[in-house]
Amino acid sequence: MDTILVATDFSESSINAMNYACAFAKDNNCKIVLVHIYTIPSTYTGEGLSLATVNDALSSEKDMLQLELDRVHSAFPGVQVDGQMMIGGFLESLQELNKELGLRAIVMGANMEYSDLTLWDSDWLNALITVTCPILVVPPHISYKPVKHIALACDYKSPCLPEQVKTIKNIVKTAEGQLYIVHVTPKASLVDTNKNVATVREAFNDIKPEYHVIEDKYVIKGVSDFVKTKGIDLLIVIPHKHGLWYSLFNKSYTKQLANLNHLPVLAIHD
Repeated sequence: MDTILVATDFSESSINAMNYACAFAKDNNCKIVLVHIYTIPSTYTGEGLSLATVNDALSSEKDMLQLELDRVHSAFPGVQVDGQMMIGGFLESLQELNKELGLRAIVMGANMEYSDLTLWDSDWLNALITVTCPILVVPPHISYKPVKHIALACDYKSPCLPEQVKTIKNIVKTAEGQLYIVHVTPKASLVDTNKNVATVREAFNDIKPEYHVIEDKYVIKGVSDFVKTKGIDLLIVIPHKHGLWYSLFNKSYTKQLANLNHLPVLAIHD
């Protein structure tokens, strides 16, 4: 049985992401690990640190985790959900859990719209480009529905790695959905000269995706318009280091993201 980790800070967006993950797990026979990572605030690390203060904070966080577990067990009785509390850095803890549990994915709730990316928690943004596990970002107020139309934003600058191809194929096959491979470029004619196009087509040939080339000088806008037109249920991005999607999750290009505010986005790391 595959394991999905849900990272929570007990906010409304985290609760919504947990509901989304549980509904997905029910449909796909997965188990959930609900994790709260407690990082000791820097204000606690001076010489005047009180052990009692830290213990009180930890006790409160553990109580909140148990309350959320109780809620989930009541709302989703058929889903296996375990809870875990960790103390340490957010990114380091996620990497450790991924290595220990062999996660299928990590689910996180977007605490704001994509178009407000500049206001997001920096640890959560950094997770999208550093944690070596697929990370699904669930926007606020989005409820789970079966995923049937899946778009992969592909820049053809480098072919997808075998593990990335495997992950994407598994998603499409499990969902029994349709994959759309979307490339946005200022000059559509340049696609014919890109040697990586044939490599990508060969890699995904057995699941018969649709290929779309959109001529637009604004890549994010082109993808956003395609998503809206086709009624896409899930957008997959691969944030290559120093590429556009990497820059996006480093808080650039945010004004072009309004059309994605209703859409879960899955980031698959290099």
